[in-house]
Amino acid sequence: MDNQQLYKDLQALEDASFPKSCDKCGEIFQNEHEYIAKSTAYNGSSGLAQARDNQGERFVKLARRCLCGQPILDHFNDRRDTSKQGELRRMAFEKVVNDLVAKGIKREIARQELLNHMRGIESKILVEFGIFNS
Repeated sequence: MDNQQLYKDLQALEDASFPKSCDKCGEIFQNEHEYIAKSTAYNGSSGLAQARDNQGERFVKLARRCLCGQPILDHFNDRRDTSKQGELRRMAFEKVVNDLVAKGIKREIARQELLNHMRGIESKILVEFGIFNS
């Protein structure tokens, strides 16, 4: 598994939470870039917040406002999502973990480093493997 394929798999993991649509006006956000470009900051803040699920796992929320004014929330690493997209996200996550294991990283470490990356925490191991720049 080369680093380029691993990067594509990581991107697929992020993209699995899209498309997303506004409940009020129906605006569709095909990906994270559209979500940010076609919405505005929530109450003048970055909209980023860290939260914990029922198991104590941390995840990141990004609150934005659709151009129609409706708040739109995206969760990164919300493992409680039982929808089809949630299942796709879990499958993509597992594939990336397996790719990292194939590169010689222990499964527990690969999982934690990937979770760290998804939470915006730099992963020294992923940087060492040349997957991401520091």
